[in-house]
Amino acid sequence: MESSTRALPMSDLQALFGVLVTVHGHLMADELPPDLVRRLLSRLTDHGPLPDGASAGEMNALLADLCQRMHWAMSEEYGDYPAPTPRRTTYYLDIPNEPDAVAACIAALTELGGQVSEQSLERPIPPSRRHIGAAFPDLPPDPAHHARVAHLTALARRYGGRYAGFGA
Repeated sequence: MESSTRALPMSDLQALFGVLVTVHGHLMADELPPDLVRRLLSRLTDHGPLPDGASAGEMNALLADLCQRMHWAMSEEYGDYPAPTPRRTTYYLDIPNEPDAVAACIAALTELGGQVSEQSLERPIPPSRRHIGAAFPDLPPDPAHHARVAHLTALARRYGGRYAGFGA
């Protein structure tokens, strides 16, 4: 039997993309009912690409990949087929621009196992602050992610700063 591919109309792709983005966004914000998360996990492990025992965070990472691939499918200018994103989360801290505080914060993040980098922002950060990113293997909305946010919030406060969010 010869396989064939068929394209969906753009309106169907856009509708599916909208559903996918909405589910992904609510899952990342930990706003989906637990029963729905369990059913989605079951569906994606029993009849999809996730391995048995996958977490909500792993499912959310898959949904992010699927969003990128749907975007690719809807655009001729998108480039190559998107590879899976790295399974990590970058957490951001804004720290006072004091050499001792910055060095101590970076050392603490590194000691925790984070891949630390200075971040540039689209909006300028005041010269009195430093924006530091640290990547960890935690995936939202897993419990390890919530624990990491709590720990990094306390860490940022210890150095006179604030936890500033997370991203892929």
